[in-house]
Amino acid sequence: MLVEKIIFSILAFYLFIAMFFKMIKKIDSAYIAILVLQALGITISFVEIIFRLNYNIFVKILVYILSIVIPIIIMYIEHKGKNFSEFIFIALAKFYAFMRKY
Repeated sequence: MLVEKIIFSILAFYLFIAMFFKMIKKIDSAYIAILVLQALGITISFVEIIFRLNYNIFVKILVYILSIVIPIIIMYIEHKGKNFSEFIFIALAKFYAFMRKY
């Protein structure tokens, strides 16, 4: 169980560093919210390891989503040739149009 947590932490930290350098390279502040969510997930995971806590399944799923799933989805979107910040702004524009708030 401890090995799984350490592997998860290493992978999550690698994804955090990759997203950070992507933000720096593109000079795009749209990644800041993602980086904050990742840092939150990594911090919760480190607290679990350091204090030898055993969180319930909901917290573990939340940590995995914040630290692993969201960054992988963003990297996949970028790999397909779409810019993440444009993708977010288009989604927000569609949401506001749907809500009829122009």
